[in-house]
Amino acid sequence: MEMRKTLIKQAIYLPVVYFGTLVIASLFANDYSHIGQHASELAINSNKIASSLFSVGIFITGLSMIFYGIGLILKFKGQLSITSFLITLFGITFLFGTFYKIGSPWHGLYGVGLSIMLLPFAFLYELGKKNINKITEMISIIVALIIFLYFWAMVARLDPLEQRGLTQRVFGLFVFGFISYSAHKLNKLEKL
Repeated sequence: MEMRKTLIKQAIYLPVVYFGTLVIASLFANDYSHIGQHASELAINSNKIASSLFSVGIFITGLSMIFYGIGLILKFKGQLSITSFLITLFGITFLFGTFYKIGSPWHGLYGVGLSIMLLPFAFLYELGKKNINKITEMISIIVALIIFLYFWAMVARLDPLEQRGLTQRVFGLFVFGFISYSAHKLNKLEKL
């Protein structure tokens, strides 16, 4: 019982791991801008310390999401199977991003990470009415809208090129913030 709670609880710290990785790796990076460059560009930075730190941190981020998904299955016996699947899948795309650098179609696992748009709605649906309060509902809908708008802006080429790093960081705040929030909420629940 304790292991499955730990697998869920560790995901509360996911934003710290992800953003900590970006900040620490960027301290060693040559000619890198958080405003103008995507996070994945740290993996191809000419500074080997920066690229190695980033790769290790992103690998840990991916593993954290996979562990969270496993913890959900173990604790809730498949009642959160869609939520678990989406979080695990997103974690797997991070593992692929570690081994396949930006520019390779395998880097984002051919766009599979776009499925994260469904996470807030799957979370609401699977929690059921008795476990959802107005705040959780509002947070989930706002996060889903932000995720959709970010991906739409990227596909429609409306994401400003010179600020693509900043928009990705804002997207990351919402995605990892939501995953952290969901882990906090689900860690407290004993059953659905």
